[in-house]
Amino acid sequence: MPWGSCATSSRLAEVYPLQNSAGSAPIRRRTRPILAGIVIYEKRMKRPLRKWRLLSVTLGVVICAGVGGCGGAAAAGRGTAGAGMTGAGGDAGGAAPAEMAGGAGTTSGDAGTNGGASAGSFGGSPGGSLGGMTGEAGSGAPSLDGAAGTGGTSDGGAPDASGSKKILVYCVTTGYRHASIPAAANAIAKAAAAVGLTTEQVGCGDAATNIAEPTKFTAAALAEYGAVILLANSGEPIGYPATQEIQNLVDYVQHGGALVAIEDASHCYDGQFNGHPASQPYVQLIGGDFVGHPGDVTPATCTKVGTQPSVVQLPATFGTTDEVYAFSQFRTDNQVVLSCVSSGDPTHTVRPVSWQREEGAGRYFFTALGHNDVSWTAPMDVKAPSSRLVEDHVLPALLWATRR
Repeated sequence: MPWGSCATSSRLAEVYPLQNSAGSAPIRRRTRPILAGIVIYEKRMKRPLRKWRLLSVTLGVVICAGVGGCGGAAAAGRGTAGAGMTGAGGDAGGAAPAEMAGGAGTTSGDAGTNGGASAGSFGGSPGGSLGGMTGEAGSGAPSLDGAAGTGGTSDGGAPDASGSKKILVYCVTTGYRHASIPAAANAIAKAAAAVGLTTEQVGCGDAATNIAEPTKFTAAALAEYGAVILLANSGEPIGYPATQEIQNLVDYVQHGGALVAIEDASHCYDGQFNGHPASQPYVQLIGGDFVGHPGDVTPATCTKVGTQPSVVQLPATFGTTDEVYAFSQFRTDNQVVLSCVSSGDPTHTVRPVSWQREEGAGRYFFTALGHNDVSWTAPMDVKAPSSRLVEDHVLPALLWATRR
């Protein structure tokens, strides 16, 4: 029914017995007693009808809001969402008008009955299923089968960014800085581009770029990335104390994000820098804390464990010249996928070098390999062409972590 049909009760009386002025459907039965009451009430009044039009208009607004049909946006159909002076939810997934209170979205940002976007009380801005009164607009229109639109974020949690093709490669260091960082970052960027991913490098160039950027680790900033790669960081790369930033990263992974950590990323926030205490949330996220590399950079023999995507392309056993790290606080739920023994280690200990883990709703991968530039540009074992660190190990791990 057009809005003009709700303007006065006399007009409602004219269309009531038949159908609405658009000729589409009769007025619903549940509204007839109300309309009839308005007509009888006005006929009994001794004063001119025009003096009571304000009452009629007000009642008409309430009726139209209850019906969900005066204002055009609410679709007629299965069950109308709740009505009120602040607007009503649409039928069967239709977006509802908020004639008397402003934009769509309830105070909690919830979807309306049967999936219709609820009308906004208090003039709220649009909010998705995760949004609050300050939530951002959700994406996706409600469908006719009652599914609510998706999206909407609040400051209280990190949304799932698993569908993003943008990868953050974060290389900032405040302790030891590997000379191989630029070569590693460029090799990862090239490999990622070959599979349709884009990378943003932070602190991966010369010393002038080695500046901590904690703003990259707000919940909102992390939500823009499909994955985060911590590349050969050391010390306190996000700043200090970085308590909230580290927690944001933990939440990002646990809520469905992907994290890949490489080399000295296992030697950060562990109580070894500037006399500051360790950050257990960071150490636990990495899954182990670097305590040394017995044998230093010497030939090593590596053996893959299992058939996970991150190692399936590697030879069963291959050689490399690299550091083999030793770790403390190693998490028992780490799934080791690659182990190595250094020829320079007097104990000849086979040590875990690469591992992965399901972390909440997200996925995490770590490798300690990549000390030398050549590791990132050529096969680790010259006798085994399929032993490339990026293409045969890191990239498959990244794709696994992002569920691609």
